[in-house]
Formats: sequence, C-alpha cells, structure tokens
Amino acid sequence: MTMNEAPTRSTEQTPSEAPWGGEAGIVTEEMAAGYVKDFCDELRKLGDTVWKRQYRTPMLIVLGKAAELTEGKAFSGITMVATPSGDVTHMALVNRVFAVAKAPHAPRGPIVLGRSGDADVAIPEYSISKRHCYFDFEADGIKVTDCGSTNGTLVGGQRLVPGEPATLKDGTALAIGRFAFSFHTAVGFHAHVKSLLA
Repeated sequence: MTMNEAPTRSTEQTPSEAPWGGEAGIVTEEMAAGYVKDFCDELRKLGDTVWKRQYRTPMLIVLGKAAELTEGKAFSGITMVATPSGDVTHMALVNRVFAVAKAPHAPRGPIVLGRSGDADVAIPEYSISKRHCYFDFEADGIKVTDCGSTNGTLVGGQRLVPGEPATLKDGTALAIGRFAFSFHTAVGFHAHVKSLLA
C-alpha cells in the first residue's frame, strides 16, 4: 500500500475468534477509510455492529514524528538515518491508519511492514527500511520483531534487538523510522474511534 492507497478492510477466512480481539486467519481487501477522521465518519454512518464486522484487524495509527532525518536529502532506495526529535509537525502521515494484515494474495507467514510496495503494510517513508519489522499472530498475542532495520523499532520506548520479538498490547507506543505509532487491537481500535465521537 502506498501513502495514497487506503488501508484494507478485513474479510473472514476462518470463523474463529482470536485472543487479541480480532479474527484468526484474516486476509484483506481495499477499504475506503485511511485517516482516523474517516473511521469516525464511518462509525457514525454504519453503527457499531456493522463497523465492527468490517474492521476486524489490528491497526497502527501514526501519531507524528518521533525523530528527524540526519543524512540530509532523502534519495529513492536509501534508508535515511533518524535521530530523536520532540517536534511533532503536521504531515500527510499524521493520523493515518494502517491495517496490520496480510495483503491479498500474499504468501503465508508474518505480516511485513516496510517502505517497499511488496510489504504487507507499506509505508512510503525514507526512514523506514524496505523490510523494517514484522508482526506475528501467536496464541499469546501479537508480537513485533525488528528485521535489522537501519533506524530500529522501539516498543514502549525500548529499542528491539533485531530478531527478538516483543508482545504488543492495545495502545502500545511504537517508533518505526522517524514516526511514532499507536498499536490497537481490533477491539481497542473500535473503542478508540468511539471515544473520539464523544
């Protein structure tokens, strides 16, 4: 998915309920919403029951910048090195929502996040490696593992050792490249969007 493409809406592959608040065996198709505001509008329009059926995958919400690029101008195909930054500016990715789900027709295995169009969760940002990290759905929850990316992956402020997974909980803060994200289970994402309507 590129920055201009929408995240995906889940379709049922198996009927079993997963322990992380979503469906087991989720595959995806295109969905119209792309920003938090879009999901709020859809919840108002569709109501809780229909909305929950349509959005059954965990989501990542871009909160803002977590770091600044230090290598200068970004060039295609190069991962830029990022340093911490407290400055959160408004840009196209802020409040963007990315579904943590396999792309349609993707091979089995973990859900890969990266800047490459081949990634299941593609985020076109130069501080994110082509194959930055991946998500595994396991019996005890969802885990994220850094793939040895240039700028690393931080979970709750702690840098992950490449190849060593960390379990995610609803609302966990992640830093991927120079951006801060909030991870939400399907149930937690619904609660978050609903709280914004109040």
